[in-house]
Parts: sequence; C-alpha cells; structure tokens
Amino acid sequence: MLLTNITYGEYKVIDSLELGLYDNILKINRLDSSHYIYERYDKKQDKVTTRRFLESMVGEAVEIYLYPLPAIYTPPPADYAKHVMIKLKESAVVSPKSTLEFYLKMPVEVGVFYKHDRSVMIDVFASKLFKYALYGTSDNGLVCRYYESNMSFDALPIEPFCECLVHVRLSNYLDKPAIVNMLVIPVEGIDLWYDGNTALLDTVTAIIKQGIKNEVIEVKVEESTEYKYTKTRVSPTVVSRTYTMELGF
Repeated sequence: MLLTNITYGEYKVIDSLELGLYDNILKINRLDSSHYIYERYDKKQDKVTTRRFLESMVGEAVEIYLYPLPAIYTPPPADYAKHVMIKLKESAVVSPKSTLEFYLKMPVEVGVFYKHDRSVMIDVFASKLFKYALYGTSDNGLVCRYYESNMSFDALPIEPFCECLVHVRLSNYLDKPAIVNMLVIPVEGIDLWYDGNTALLDTVTAIIKQGIKNEVIEVKVEESTEYKYTKTRVSPTVVSRTYTMELGF
C-alpha cells in the first residue's frame, strides 16, 4: 500500500485531523478553545496505544510534525540498539586504493512532534516489525537493528514511512581488493532528511584500512548540506560518532 496523500512535515490542526499510516491511525481533536487530544489507534492490537493532551494559544491551531527517525526508539525502552546493521544482499567488491559509491535502504520509525513553546516528541512508532542482530561475540558483541538491502548505483525506491535511502561512500585504503558483506552504522542522535514521504540519511563514509591486528572498517555518518530535502533537526547538538568494525565485514 503506497501512502501518497500523507507526507512528512507540518500539520496545522484547527479542529480535527485523522491520518492512516498502515496499521496506525493518528487522530487529533479539539477539546475546547485551547486544548486538543492526540490519540494513536493500533489496528493490530485493536486499541488506543498512545494518548496525549496538548495545549495551544486560545483560538489558534495546534502544530504537529511527522518526522522520520532512525529505528532506535521502539519498542520502549529501546536503549540497547543504537546501531543499524545493513546486510548487503550482493557483496561490495572494492579495488585497491579506490572508492565505491552506492545506495542502500535502512529502516526508519515515525516520530510525532508537538510544537508549543518548543518541539517535543509525543509519540513514536514503527510501521513494520524490525529484527535484531548481534555483531561480534555473545559476551562482547553489539546489539544492532538488522536490515537487508540490495545495492544500487542509482537511488532506490523506498517504502514510505518504513525505510530511508542511504548514500554510501566506501573507500579501500588497502593494497588489495576488499569484499564487504555488511555495514554497522552508528545512528544515535542522527537527523534525517525528508521530502514528501521520502526520507534520506546523510552520506555514510566507510573506510577499509589496516587495524592493529586485522583489517577494519571505520563507519561514520557525515553531515551534509547538499540535499534539497528538509532536515528534521530533532538532535542538532549531537555529533555523529565513528564506529570501527573490527570483527569482520
């Protein structure tokens, strides 16, 4: 089901609003001159899972924003998986001392934000179930969101409100070819770009090089201003981190 009439961004609600996103129905209704109620009904659970009371200036509309978010917030408390492991369905082969650029897909969640004196997230949900994977050993591994994606040298079509597009710049600093089957990307605190119902992650730079004991990949999401999309600015003070894949790729 393609959701063409619903987009990311701002919704000014005067009296009421209802949006259907797959198995979730979002409703906002005015209670009186300065108060609203927000509810999310989950059709799978057949119940209202979130309810928030909102305040606005007397007689003014309430402002609600739908933003794409990295898939690290659900189910709560989701404080254990701050990285996404993307399994490449086709291995990336990178020649010595060269760079390969391509696109992947990554899962996203939908955040609902309310703006009064400041923006605050009042709800977050996933439009599909996500998997987890362990990168490394059972006693010293990293829990990641797990996703499989094809590689493409052109922008891939994505599933609205479920996925975002990822531009990857993979550089091989070694004197021999390198084969990459997965990437582990640190996404905590990362802001995404959006346009309509399309979402985009900043360019991921991945550098293959010789580590102390073995070959590693240093992965980082680079800040960019080249896109014609709008940035969410949910976490503008968080600096993206580098994650070093030392346990194979």
